[in-house]
This record gives sequence, structure tokens and C-alpha cells, in this order.
Amino acid sequence: MKKNIPVVLCIAGSDSGGGAGIQADIKTLNTLRVFATTAITCITAQNTQEVISIKRQQPNIVSDQIKAVLKDFKVSSIKIGMLYDKVIMQTVSKSLKKFKHIPIILDPVMISKSGDYLLKSGSINFFVKNILPGSFLVTPNLHEASIITKMKKIKTKKDIEECFNEFTKLGASNVLIKGGHSEDKSKSIDYLSFNNKIYTISGKRYATSNTHGTGCTLSAAISGNIALGMNLLDATKNAKQFINMAIKNSFNIGKGHGPLNHFT
Repeated sequence: MKKNIPVVLCIAGSDSGGGAGIQADIKTLNTLRVFATTAITCITAQNTQEVISIKRQQPNIVSDQIKAVLKDFKVSSIKIGMLYDKVIMQTVSKSLKKFKHIPIILDPVMISKSGDYLLKSGSINFFVKNILPGSFLVTPNLHEASIITKMKKIKTKKDIEECFNEFTKLGASNVLIKGGHSEDKSKSIDYLSFNNKIYTISGKRYATSNTHGTGCTLSAAISGNIALGMNLLDATKNAKQFINMAIKNSFNIGKGHGPLNHFT
């Protein structure tokens, strides 16, 4: 039996539909044979079609979850997903102040596949100024990257380069811009800015609507790979392969955007 099991702390919301959020994080890390610990920021009532309601956790229970995990476990990386509002962000930021040596993989969860806001619009500026600069890697999709950098369009490689420059100005260390929302019908191309270089990571695009939880799964896989000792480029490439297989073998469950196959 493996003795030194790497541990990841996942700070995110709970998805009752099981396809995204904490549930996707745990499934992903289990498959990678990494131990997942959690701090749940919000409880969402959602399925593959809609988010019915969101209940933010009290700040003290969020901070207590983080404190309990970091007090007892040797955490190798931290994955942050849904933060929802300024109160949760302040709580998480304060709780992690003493642990700046642990790399944070930040997935800027803003809007669900059903179009519901998972980060309050009035909290975006706080997110950009106070959460983003402390991350080791931030993983926006094209829409999120546009909101954060205030760029009207991100389509060409020149736009991507400009976008990375804007993220640098905002204090981001490394950035992965995901291409799942691009107009390319055959490929999904992600761009990673790491060590002052831009890397292109390409994957096949599959004709399926079963894409619920792709962002959560990808960032969880990267955090797991980092915990396993990979450098960021290898961790991202490996995570991209994982997400490609998870989409290819996805489930037809529910009536909307179905979940991925995390057991690939």
C-alpha cells in the first residue's frame, strides 16, 4: 500500500447534481490517487439544467474547515473554485495567509453552464484585487478572462498574448486560458503562460453537451498533478488528457449538460 499519499485541499461549492464543484473535485482526485480534503463555501441546489438556489456558508464554518484541514494534514496544493461573494473571499484569503508556500490553483468560477451567476457581479473587483494575485495558477475560460481583464474580444493569438499581459499587470503568476468556448469546431486549444513562455495545449473537441464540471475537473486534476510532484507544464498537459477522456466517455445523465466520466 502506498504510504505517502499526497493531499489536496479543495475550497469550493457543493453541487447537488454531482457533476461540478466539490463533488467533481473529489472524483477527479480519487481517480488520480490523491487524497481530497474539502472546505465547502456554498451549498447549491442544482442539476444538469439549472441552479435552483444557493446558500452561502457562514464565514466561521468556512474558516474552521480550512483551519481543521491545514492543522492536521500536510497539504501539497490548494484548489479554489466557487467563492460566491466578498464575505467568502475575505474569509478564505485570511485563512490562507499563513500558508503562502502552498501553491493555489484558482478556478474563477463565475457563471454556470445554465447561465446562473456563481460569483456575484459586485464581488468581481474584490476577486481581481485580492484573490487572483495570491494564486500560483489561475484557469479562466475565454469568457472569464474577458471579464477579469476587461478585454472585449479574445480570439486571435495576439489577443491571447495581450490577455496574458493584462493578467500579469493584475498580479497573476501563471495563467491557463481555456479554449472550450472558442469557435473552433474540431479542437479545444488551451494556452498556458508559464515561466515567461506561452505553451499551446490542444485537445480534440467532441460533439457532446456533457460538459458540466469541465472547469472544476481540469483545475482539480492540475492541483492533483502538482501534489504528485509534476511541474506546472506537465501537470497541465496531463490534466488536459484527463479532461479529454472524461468528455469523450461522458455520461448521458440528466436532461441538460450532463456530467463527465471521472472514472476514466
